[in-house]
Amino acid sequence: MDWYLLLAAILLPALSAALCFILKNQKVRIAVVSISTLLLFAVAGGFIALIMNSPEGKLVFQMDEHVLEIVGWLIKGFDFLLLCYIGYFGIKHKKAIVLALTVLQFIPWVLFEIFGVFGKVHEPAQAFVIDHLSLIMIMLISIIGPIVTFFGLGYMKEHEHHLHLKVSRQPRFFMILFIFLGAMNALVMTDNLSWMYFFWEVTTLCSFLLISHDGTEIAVKNGLRALWLNSVGGVAFIIAILMVNTSLGTLSIQAISNSGMQGAFAGMMPVALGLLCIAGFTKSAQFPFQSWLLGAMVAPTPVSALLHSSTMVKAGVYLIIRIAPAFAGTRLGQLVAVAGGFTFVAASAIAISQSNAKKVLAYSTIANLGLIICCAGIGTRISLAAAVLLMIFHAVSKGLLFLCVGTIEMGIGSRDIEDMQGLFKKMPFTTVITVIGQVSMLLPPFGVLITKWMAIETAIHLPLVLVFIILGSAFTIVFWSKWIGIILTMSYKPKYYMEKLSFSIKAALSVLIALVMAASIGIVPLYNQFVKPQITAFNIADKEMLSGTGMGLWLEKVNQVVYGGFSSIIFFGVILLLIVAIPIIINRIKPARLKPPYLCGSNVDDDLRGLEFVSPADKVEKVVVRNYYMASVFGENKLTFWSNLSAGAIIIIMLGVVIGL
Repeated sequence: MDWYLLLAAILLPALSAALCFILKNQKVRIAVVSISTLLLFAVAGGFIALIMNSPEGKLVFQMDEHVLEIVGWLIKGFDFLLLCYIGYFGIKHKKAIVLALTVLQFIPWVLFEIFGVFGKVHEPAQAFVIDHLSLIMIMLISIIGPIVTFFGLGYMKEHEHHLHLKVSRQPRFFMILFIFLGAMNALVMTDNLSWMYFFWEVTTLCSFLLISHDGTEIAVKNGLRALWLNSVGGVAFIIAILMVNTSLGTLSIQAISNSGMQGAFAGMMPVALGLLCIAGFTKSAQFPFQSWLLGAMVAPTPVSALLHSSTMVKAGVYLIIRIAPAFAGTRLGQLVAVAGGFTFVAASAIAISQSNAKKVLAYSTIANLGLIICCAGIGTRISLAAAVLLMIFHAVSKGLLFLCVGTIEMGIGSRDIEDMQGLFKKMPFTTVITVIGQVSMLLPPFGVLITKWMAIETAIHLPLVLVFIILGSAFTIVFWSKWIGIILTMSYKPKYYMEKLSFSIKAALSVLIALVMAASIGIVPLYNQFVKPQITAFNIADKEMLSGTGMGLWLEKVNQVVYGGFSSIIFFGVILLLIVAIPIIINRIKPARLKPPYLCGSNVDDDLRGLEFVSPADKVEKVVVRNYYMASVFGENKLTFWSNLSAGAIIIIMLGVVIGL
């Protein structure tokens, strides 16, 4: 059963991709996507059952030596073709930097993998290893990913209608989405660093193809930016592979994770770990590599949701969390924490100045990924638990919010936050789900806030990192509160319209909001069943630990003395009470008691938002109500350059430190 599930996780998306591309009929494509969604759910469920019943808490897949060699050469062949294909795009679009970075990967890859110039390639005997961290990633990829893809069925039809396309490009679009999901599943399951590099580059290529999908000049430009910036990480990755192979005598990712505890944090290993962290920074769009993720917002909404939430950006933080035990408690770990914390505060600050909803979500994504990396760098059991939990909560909530923004944009023709005033009267279903998703990123007892609290608790011994986390959290409150305030602005007029949404859109939003609620309400069993076993397996020596008992999470000393905690269930009881009580109170308010505001003239009757009036010149005027965006302080043009410069300096210092070790 384990081998069947492994093959299904990788090959089922590949088969679905081929069917979507070959079979052009819309109804057939709907059937393929729907069935594939259910099957991927089943794959995730199957892995959960196997891991939960495994005495060792993980699944190890070993291949016969000859089979392993054949598969290895197949991957090398595909890797060769992949690098050539990426280089082709550099030539086609006359982007010299893409071609140059591809060559910088290609030369050491050929010398190492094909000719063995840098020594024998030490392939690990265990081709795939699935532990609780891999399982969590499989759940995010194989549950949220298919939901986003299913959402795309209804969305892409409307999207292409607005583009006035004569020939649909949906077959190609859904093909790339499924290839993307299959590559991500393989990436988090393999124990071979060289194989991970191949799947890593597949996601890089897919991101370029998805971002540039619409074929517009700006889409292609941003797709190429994603391609070359992620190729920077590819160069760091391939050099790290050479160093790991030489230092450890194996390319096993599990061995890398355990190397610090085994006294192997010496020689070239610190540099190799630093380079792997840089590869993770590029994939997770940390400053100064963040521009590719911001450019990805030109892509269709399903692409933004996949890249920004459950899949590609999570590959970077997954790699850093995976190898975090190797540098826990070292200077490298502290600098990784500083780099992540700086990105958290810088991205949160710039988000304050944005009125484009997708940009707010993009900067929020960059910020939260920075916080995850910061927690991984701190390297304690509690901080690593916070990193994994935040990875889960962020994936679910942010995937939901990107789909909500795409739905709102289809409904009102704008993604500007200021145009969302009175949205509840136009799109009540979408508005309620959007606000709950936003609140889940902001307020207790939802999981994102709990993980921020845990991060603050564990950063006490790193004052600079602590300041970054506190400032970033404060900035987060500002931009989320502004947006929620605009959406919940209600006019005095009692009438409203119920939006008409396709089944795929309604189903995707409903399932994701249910997952948001379930994950936070069930944070204790989520931690105990999925996160705690992985933190225990990391075997990090620490004086503090996190326990999930009763109705919440508690911070404990080794002698089980509790010094902090969060009883989340009680908070949820209060919230559920308010959710029920507020609509009842509002419905009891009689329309006659609502008095229209004076707007310097008679109010316009057919104005749903209640912001229009007739001026003395019998001209319809509109009242302008806007948030403060403080662009003179937090604007992109004010902060981006200096933030990139500072982040670049931190990375240079990090490399200098590891080279000097």
